[in-house]
Amino acid sequence: MIESPKAHRPGRWQAFFSRRNAIAWAVLAIALLANLAVWQYLRSRENLAAERQFELLTSEVSGAIRKRMTDHEQILLGGAGLFDASQQVDRNEWRVYVERLNLAANYPGIQGVGFARILQPQAVAAFEADVRREGFPNFILRPAGARALYSSIQFLEPFSGRNLAAFGFDMLSETTRHTAIMAAARSGESRITGRVTLVQETHGKVQAGLLMYVPIYRSGRPLETPEQRLDALRGVVYSPYRMDDLMAGIIGEQARKLDFAIYDGDQPRSESLLFNTQEQQIDRRPLLSKQLQLALYGQNWTLSFSSRPAFEAGFHNDGILVLLGAGVSLLLFVLASLLTLRREQAEALAQRMTVQIRQSSEDLRKSEERQSLVLKGSNDGWWDIDLQAHSFVASARAWEMLGYPPDESAQDLSRWRQMVCAEDLGPLLENLHQAIESGAESFSSEAHMLQLNGNQLPVLLRGFILRDAMDQPQRLSGTMQDLSEAKRIERMKSEFVSTVSHELRTPLTSISGALGLINGGAMGEVPPLMGQMLQIAQQNSQRLSLLINDLLDMDKLAAGQLAFDLLVQPIKPLIEQALTANQAYAEQHDVSFQLDQPGVMWVRVDALRLQQVLSNYLSNASKFSPPGASVRIQTELRGSLVRVSVSDQGPGIPEEFQSRIFEKFAQADGSDRREQAGTGLGLAISKELIARMSGHVGFHSVPGQGATFWFELPLIEEHHLPSHIQSVTTGPRILVVEDDPSIIHLLEVMLGHAGYRVDSAVSESQALLRLADNEYAAITLDMRLSDGHGLSLIRDLRANPATQQLPILVISAYCGEGRKLLDSDDQGIAWLEKPIDEALLLNTLDQYIGTSSHTARAHTADHEALE
Repeated sequence: MIESPKAHRPGRWQAFFSRRNAIAWAVLAIALLANLAVWQYLRSRENLAAERQFELLTSEVSGAIRKRMTDHEQILLGGAGLFDASQQVDRNEWRVYVERLNLAANYPGIQGVGFARILQPQAVAAFEADVRREGFPNFILRPAGARALYSSIQFLEPFSGRNLAAFGFDMLSETTRHTAIMAAARSGESRITGRVTLVQETHGKVQAGLLMYVPIYRSGRPLETPEQRLDALRGVVYSPYRMDDLMAGIIGEQARKLDFAIYDGDQPRSESLLFNTQEQQIDRRPLLSKQLQLALYGQNWTLSFSSRPAFEAGFHNDGILVLLGAGVSLLLFVLASLLTLRREQAEALAQRMTVQIRQSSEDLRKSEERQSLVLKGSNDGWWDIDLQAHSFVASARAWEMLGYPPDESAQDLSRWRQMVCAEDLGPLLENLHQAIESGAESFSSEAHMLQLNGNQLPVLLRGFILRDAMDQPQRLSGTMQDLSEAKRIERMKSEFVSTVSHELRTPLTSISGALGLINGGAMGEVPPLMGQMLQIAQQNSQRLSLLINDLLDMDKLAAGQLAFDLLVQPIKPLIEQALTANQAYAEQHDVSFQLDQPGVMWVRVDALRLQQVLSNYLSNASKFSPPGASVRIQTELRGSLVRVSVSDQGPGIPEEFQSRIFEKFAQADGSDRREQAGTGLGLAISKELIARMSGHVGFHSVPGQGATFWFELPLIEEHHLPSHIQSVTTGPRILVVEDDPSIIHLLEVMLGHAGYRVDSAVSESQALLRLADNEYAAITLDMRLSDGHGLSLIRDLRANPATQQLPILVISAYCGEGRKLLDSDDQGIAWLEKPIDEALLLNTLDQYIGTSSHTARAHTADHEALE
């Protein structure tokens, strides 16, 4: 009779406790004792290391606090030096000094830098009157009340936000501040206050505060004794600090490891608490704790430190080691028991492993068979490159695609390079290099391979990058897909779109023109109801015309037939022209433009093509922003690139659509009921145009929070500008007033080559703003402007004494009409008919600027003689 395996189970457990298994129990006992000894040793070492690390961290924090306060003292000493060097420091000088310090970036946690003047009672009224004359009519020293000596916060920068509440405050009126100021005055050294509540605590959480004072004395007064120094005291340079803000700029990464509190005084009392990393008391006993005394500028601080769980967890990880040691001991016991008692189990285990290996081999064979069938079904070839041996292997199908006989033997890697077309080899290797350097697991790239008969075969190469333990690439394996048919279909589609677009353009032009004549009244009065229908037809014909233009632009870009006139020019006028051109469209959607004024940045672009990109960005932002919203246009430097970004307040871009945003015909809402019309080609065209100008585009958007589209162009450094442009940065400054962007560009080039600096304005209102903010040697003026007539601007300039002698060059096709309407024999106005004669323009400008300079010099001389 055959026994069931279950009948043996009780015997197996009894065997573990039998004498035959004594060796295994001995192994377990020795292993557990060794584990205990190791644990005790590691525990003592970890405790010692924790204490040393804790000591180091507390020293670092206290040292960082001392250094930060020393740095802040240097700021105040610099301000005191400014007063010592100049007996009269005005508010603007103080603001410039503090701005150059760049407090927010270089000294985080500082609330401001100020100056408080010390006043005798009889000098208070005169002081208040002086401050009121500076432009503060309601200024008064506060708080009111009679005192033996007064002070007033006169300067405090930055002069905004919380700091406005401190203007005019008498710090001598409060005991703690009075004590610190008098100590600084008598000693001639820097002093800090005890804990105070700053007058800047006007809103939000109230933080503990303190102030640092540096005394300033009157020049030439004796300063040997405390009484002499107090008698010569002129004022104090000071800084207020909100302790939470100050410490946030000091503790940094140590906040994760330590809890610490700062107390004003020699004992840690709750009423003298200055700062605490624990917002609420936690009932936990730390592993390590310590108190330090820190003497700073006449005050003693008590620093109380305690370790945090994150710090302690970094040392006492021995629980895992104990469990691991116990597990290893049990494992050794089990292995010894198995070897001692049941050799047949090892044999059974070997048999099971043999079965598993056979099964794995069978699964591998089936997987390779399936992979082979998939490759045959897809009609793709496979390849494998060994980067260590510099060899490659390709499948029979891969060789067949290239017209070669099948050969799956290893080939030299140089042969693979020879089969890639020369113009595609560089970009292919660069793409592969970027994938390897970025740590990617795969890559994909299109290229042309040379067939045996000399023809080029377009292929898609996709591969996997196999790396070693050091993340170094070892092998590349992938597939090769024939793209001939896909490219043929793409060409057919492009040819079809191009042909249809050209064929539609002629009849559509006739339709749109005819509708325009009818709607304009050229054919007589149109009935109202019919007029509405004709207006709809005209609007849709214009939309169709825009679609066809976009299609033709894409066709030209794809064929490389779109011409570019690349010139080095400043980007600011181009942005301003785009804003003017799109202003009407923005007003149609009740949207305003907000331009962050850019600096002088030069780029090499085609002005008209860049205007096309900006118009696309601005129209999209206007279209998708809610009524009353503002569209922000910002220009900034990013290394060697100039980035222009357009930000809207619309619904943002759905995450599922973001990967296709710059594709042709891509639209987030592709239904026929979508709210906003469009072709889906504008962003794709913008991407290609910027790429042709050596730039690139991008965006970032959070759904529901608007979107920002940007493009970047290489910055042309000033020392790399052409010589005629470099001269523009130092020559006379001319204002061009013209509403036609092409004429503006032409005049900028003409005047720029002649060595003039050129600004532009597209309207009368914009010209007046330019003239109010800048000085110009002359202006050029068109008679017809978008918001008025040029004669109105001439009259305004002549009525203003500041521009009464300004030379004006009228460049217009209506010069005769302008002379009659002006009815004035103004010798400072030149009339130049369009088209523009460059030589006449430059000669006239040179003559008028010289005459103007001579007249101005004579006027100045006469004025000085009268004085």
